[in-house]
Amino acid sequence: MQVRAPNGRSLTVDGNPQPFIGGWAYLLWAHGPKGGTRFQVTPAGAAEVVSKQMGEWSKYTVREAQWNGGRLLSLEDPQSGTNMVWVGPHNEVSTFFAGTGVPFEAFMDILALFDIQDKPEGLTMLPRAGSGMTLGNLLAVNTIDQVCSVQVKPVEEASETIPRSAGRRVRGGSMWRVDERDSAGAVQTRSVFMVNDSTATTVVAARPDDTRFINVVESISCRLG
Repeated sequence: MQVRAPNGRSLTVDGNPQPFIGGWAYLLWAHGPKGGTRFQVTPAGAAEVVSKQMGEWSKYTVREAQWNGGRLLSLEDPQSGTNMVWVGPHNEVSTFFAGTGVPFEAFMDILALFDIQDKPEGLTMLPRAGSGMTLGNLLAVNTIDQVCSVQVKPVEEASETIPRSAGRRVRGGSMWRVDERDSAGAVQTRSVFMVNDSTATTVVAARPDDTRFINVVESISCRLG
């Protein structure tokens, strides 16, 4: 599987013995003269579908507009704030604003700082010349149903978290196991941390004793080009 990350890099993932449940979701920070903005990039319709599945949709005041070949959604929650979403043909990009009554223009002005290209292989949002914006802190997330979640970031953004001890060699790189235990010593959560020359990947088990998790860890490979 090869997809395009929002920062324009190619994410190649192979070797997983079971398929992912859907497309990749990304978190990405943009930094500029006015500070930082966190974006979430997901398959088109994800924000609405997830909100409805979690029973949260009814609490929103929903406004809609058209912009740049897609839909703009404003999901207002008086208790927390406003999630603004641009929904394209294949993917969507969203960010959060404090408060309610946020004008669509506030979101449009931010998106206009980027050249947004929405294609089946992924959405890219590269800073326009002269915008003063830079991208960083990329995190890609996907799930193998009932087995594990997979979280991938560029290795250069994870240098402080790489253990100094030698990891076990697996197909995806050097691997370290991380167990969190309760007061009685039983494993509550189990994850692995894998590092190669381009990515740092965390794989979190749905159940610590699931042998399918081991199969994923030993075979999966995640790389950024």
